[in-house]
Amino acid sequence: MNDGQAPPPLPLVRLRASSSDLLRALLERQPAWARTSAVVAPPQGDRAITSYRLAPESFFLQVHWRRVRDVWEEREVVVVPGAVVTLRFVLDDFDPARVTRSLGLQPTRAFAKGDSGARGRSVRDEGLWIHEVMPGGFHFAEEKLAELLALLRARPGFRDVVGAGGVLWAGVTVRLRGCLERMGGLCLEPHLVADLAGLSLALDLELAAD
Repeated sequence: MNDGQAPPPLPLVRLRASSSDLLRALLERQPAWARTSAVVAPPQGDRAITSYRLAPESFFLQVHWRRVRDVWEEREVVVVPGAVVTLRFVLDDFDPARVTRSLGLQPTRAFAKGDSGARGRSVRDEGLWIHEVMPGGFHFAEEKLAELLALLRARPGFRDVVGAGGVLWAGVTVRLRGCLERMGGLCLEPHLVADLAGLSLALDLELAAD
């Protein structure tokens, strides 16, 4: 509890929720979680959220708070899978720079078919162009996917790329890293599924757990 303007940024072990079955099991398995500090989001009226994460791409914990008079009280804890959401083009004889120009987006990673691989020991038999959306931060996978699809709808050059003969595969890759005690998942609203289909994008889902 706290009488300040925002919930207290307490280490995870000092929360009441740390004695719950879920967090007790997590702290026993990975003691480093006990020392993680909160990232406090600006309160929204009498409600607020503090978030905890052990590593940049791992799952994170959201602790929900409610202000009762002048005191912030803990409510539920939500486990949110860490998510990396990327637009991905697998390329044949298609210049990755052409993708960049057509979309007006800088790739997170890109190389052409025939380029040397890592350490120059191999020649790539396919090209690749990847753009990650909303890297880092405390975001649900669904938020990142919605952001990416909205971004693509506003790019008239997208159709020139996705329909090109030298593009072998066009899609969105969602990599989820969840919690062994409570994995979580991906729940897509119908309009997001319709947007994927309307943009002719496949959806590739990868799952892992810490």
